[in-house]
Amino acid sequence: MTELITVADVRLTSFWHCFGTERHRADLDTVVGLLRASGTNVLPINTHRLDESRRRDALEHGFAGVGYDEVGERVDVSAYVKMVNVNLRTSADEAVRVAKLAVDMTGERVIKLEVLTPDLRSSRDDEVVEAARRLIEWDPSLIVLPLLSNDHEAARGAVDVGCPLLRVMGSAIGARAGILDTATFVKTCELPVPVVLDGGVGTVDHVRDAAAAGAAGILVNSVLFDDGRPPVTVMEDFREAAESHFGVGELQDSRTA
Repeated sequence: MTELITVADVRLTSFWHCFGTERHRADLDTVVGLLRASGTNVLPINTHRLDESRRRDALEHGFAGVGYDEVGERVDVSAYVKMVNVNLRTSADEAVRVAKLAVDMTGERVIKLEVLTPDLRSSRDDEVVEAARRLIEWDPSLIVLPLLSNDHEAARGAVDVGCPLLRVMGSAIGARAGILDTATFVKTCELPVPVVLDGGVGTVDHVRDAAAAGAAGILVNSVLFDDGRPPVTVMEDFREAAESHFGVGELQDSRTA
């Protein structure tokens, strides 16, 4: 049994996932099935519909309107690390605004932060580092986990502003191409913070590649829906790979719950 990823005072499993994309919309049964099959303790809360109206139902898992509170009625979420998932924003200003709204509404302090290019396929690294800096200055207790392209200088910049973990893309979102520049990814994994491969995962072999390159964990999402099999079945394969290459850790034994 391996240690969990420790970030500040928060302990995270090495296997993370989301609940679909704008093209892949997961209903409540699928969201609950994925959560139980994965064993993760990471629970992202999407904010792409959140605005100044502060509607609680704009906090959801995935893209099919499955509300944060709705999942809590089906699954005991008390042991999960809830992450404010600042997703689909394309500027630092937008990302910071929405993150502050979500923090105020939920009280959560772990921020899964992204600022994307207009095609929503890659990171605007300068903008996400700027957003991270502003959020940490606003509230130093926040644990800001930025999504970055596979760029070592951007990664160093995120560490310099106080990000305690980096989510680094191996290839473009949805590309399913794995880590295209292994040398740079390895170099980034040598920085003094954990790195999670987040972006471009397409096969269970990419889990092995991430571990071999020095990553502390991995996130899967669109591949669960692009495979052609039921997403929960694909999740079970990725969980097995994560257990094999990152160790079991303390994944929750909830597949039969």
